[in-house]
Amino acid sequence: MKAVGKLTGFGSVAGVCSNKGGDVFVVDEAGPVVVYAHGGTQPIRKLQIRGAPYGCAVDPVTGDLAVTNLSAVLYGTVTIYAHAKGKGKIYEDYKVGTTDFCAYDGKGNLFIDGSNLSAQFVLLELPKGGHGFHTYSLTRSVKNAGGVQWDGKYVAISDRGAGVIYRTTTTGKVAQVIRLKGGPQVDGFWLAGATLIGPNAQSGGAVAFWHYPAGGAPIKTMREFLEPYAATISASAGTLRPESADSADSSRN
Repeated sequence: MKAVGKLTGFGSVAGVCSNKGGDVFVVDEAGPVVVYAHGGTQPIRKLQIRGAPYGCAVDPVTGDLAVTNLSAVLYGTVTIYAHAKGKGKIYEDYKVGTTDFCAYDGKGNLFIDGSNLSAQFVLLELPKGGHGFHTYSLTRSVKNAGGVQWDGKYVAISDRGAGVIYRTTTTGKVAQVIRLKGGPQVDGFWLAGATLIGPNAQSGGAVAFWHYPAGGAPIKTMREFLEPYAATISASAGTLRPESADSADSSRN
């Protein structure tokens, strides 16, 4: 695997995500959210957003796009774009300071990590069809909210700066601690079945690959980047059918 091209013209890219059809969503911290078709180099549309957009996720069922926000003015907000188009609907909680990264589970529930008004880590849930957040505290201390992914059973959350991924239940109970050797600054990671793809901005521009949920030493490292911050996979519709992390892990043992 190697770098084959670049998308340019952004101010400061924070999060990236993709949908089942291979469309890629690039979140520019100054806005907008720029959308590319699978393999495309020119935007197919741009989604306007207020504040300081950061992370994103696509509902695998509806195709809705969720975008988090670090803006201190907007407090804890998430913007949802129906079918990843048009004008977004803002969901907010004035007890939340910032929202960082997010992920949908397989039923359309959205999980977000961020901080409360005291700058303490919180895990938020916006239930499918809901109008407000549920707030949970993890049973482990998280210093810096990092990437969030759904692995089919647990919410996987990165503690940026610690090289740790927490597999948590949907109410914040940590079921497993995954340690990534050589990945202290992994932030906006991506899960592809039994593989974790982790950009590491403070490690010589490396993007590493680990067995998931085993962790440990990386199985491959790419170093063609300057400050990689987030990762996603764009697969044409119907070509990517990753097995679940648990089934893949048990098959290796």
